[in-house]
Amino acid sequence: MAYETEEQQVEAIKQFWKENGTAIILGAVIGFGALFGWNYYQDHKTKQGELASLAYSEILTMTEQSSSDNSELISKVDAIRTEHAASSYASLAAMSLAQTFASDNKFEEAAEQLQWVVDQSNDTFESIAQLRLARVQLQLEKYNDAIATADSIDEQAFKANALLVKAEALIAQGKNDEAKSVLIEARDAGNGAVNPLLQMRISEFGIEN
Repeated sequence: MAYETEEQQVEAIKQFWKENGTAIILGAVIGFGALFGWNYYQDHKTKQGELASLAYSEILTMTEQSSSDNSELISKVDAIRTEHAASSYASLAAMSLAQTFASDNKFEEAAEQLQWVVDQSNDTFESIAQLRLARVQLQLEKYNDAIATADSIDEQAFKANALLVKAEALIAQGKNDEAKSVLIEARDAGNGAVNPLLQMRISEFGIEN
């Protein structure tokens, strides 16, 4: 629209601002707020990742040091599980502590740590935690639990080992016919990979390679 005088142009601007100014200001505030919020979130996420990484490094150092008293290690793992539960570092820390417990024949404590990792549903660590949990349940003579955990493993890379754990649980229950079938499944799932325990069981059951 053309304006004959400057006064008309100024008046038109005033009228436009009167009608639309609130919306423009609100939009700008929301825009800047969203940008600030996103940057803050990214900075916070980075900082939390750094803290989790540092905490895990300390835990890793402690697990490598032989000690009869693991109270400080347990405390640090509890802390990273609480403060950084969603991070991969927390899952790694819990699995490290589980390994320490298993080495000390504290299988109930190991199972608790591994179950926590499984419950996080972390795509990177869920299957390996399930496999380790099934093995621990085998040690605890919780054979039905070991079978259920092994059956819950979907990732193909872990399938042969999961089936071997299941077969071991069935053998412990005296269910040799079922175990034999599962051992055949484990052999086929392994795609030719050599597993000494599986090979031993296959020989014991007279299964052809």
